[in-house]
Amino acid sequence: MAKLTDKLWNWAHLEGSHKKMMPECKMTPEEFAREYGIRNAFVVSYGGNIQPPFDDMAKRFSCLNEIKWSVLGDASTPLPESELGNTNDILAVLNPDSNITGGVVDDFFSKERMKRFPPEVLKKIKKSLNDAGCDFWCVFYDMQLDMQLEKYIECFDGITFWIWESKNIVHSEEYFSKLKNIAKGKPLMLGIYQYDYSASDEGTQMDPELYKKQIEYYFDLLKNKEIEGVIFCSSTIGDANLETNKLLKKYISQQGNTIID
Repeated sequence: MAKLTDKLWNWAHLEGSHKKMMPECKMTPEEFAREYGIRNAFVVSYGGNIQPPFDDMAKRFSCLNEIKWSVLGDASTPLPESELGNTNDILAVLNPDSNITGGVVDDFFSKERMKRFPPEVLKKIKKSLNDAGCDFWCVFYDMQLDMQLEKYIECFDGITFWIWESKNIVHSEEYFSKLKNIAKGKPLMLGIYQYDYSASDEGTQMDPELYKKQIEYYFDLLKNKEIEGVIFCSSTIGDANLETNKLLKKYISQQGNTIID
């Protein structure tokens, strides 16, 4: 039977990725897994710091339970030259014992990325991943809820959803209702930021009360099997002296062993 912690994920940028905001932070995804008990990860390039071939990186992360690997990295990662992004590079490191179960495109819904990867290309990526037993996920933000993106959304197996500005966490229930209509039954994972990156170039600490509101609502959705998982961004600041990090440990300690199915 699965416990709540089995449904939790790390948005795993490499150690030091957020050094502009948190220069003192050096936590690795593996250390985050040990410290927080979150052993699933979306492994995502930040500023181009994860590049193929992925053999060494895949071996490094073999200690994790399950991985979704970035077909496209974050907005600051240059787009791959290949038509299918990093799809074939991900497939190249799959083996019968692999913990890689999917691919993800980060920060996808921009004019440049949608033009470069139109639905017909996304469908090729999806088929390539699905044929290898993997699924295909996208990143979707609250400010995109009212955009007409149906022809793109249908190309993904699942959606990860993020509320960019922390002040908008108060609209979580409204957003989730809209998201379900857009997803049309696709699996959903909901993201939680450990830090307010939207506040400025350096960001700022999250309001603890907003953080508690979000994590409690998302954990309830998870327990009620309305979503597939909750994702925390990010392991790279997991060693920061943040109230949100303390709260995350507290919630996992209190609820992590809850049986989901």
